[in-house]
Amino acid sequence: MYVWVYSLKRRKKLQRYGTIYYTSPKMKYVMLYVNSEKASEVRKELISKKYVKRVALAHRKELDEHFVLKSKDTEEEDQ
Repeated sequence: MYVWVYSLKRRKKLQRYGTIYYTSPKMKYVMLYVNSEKASEVRKELISKKYVKRVALAHRKELDEHFVLKSKDTEEEDQ
């Protein structure tokens, strides 16, 4: 879950909702790991906070994590 905030001073308050994995000082967002069963509840709660600009869910479950390297033979056939 990605949480954009107005100020990173409130970053510590986000720890009660999940594990903070990454913080971007330049773009003012926090990457937060939250249990998938609680994600919708946590999202609603975070949106209601005054220090939160916006909340976006990560789409990691939707991505295919199986990567296959192409050999040189198959690359030549593709061309």
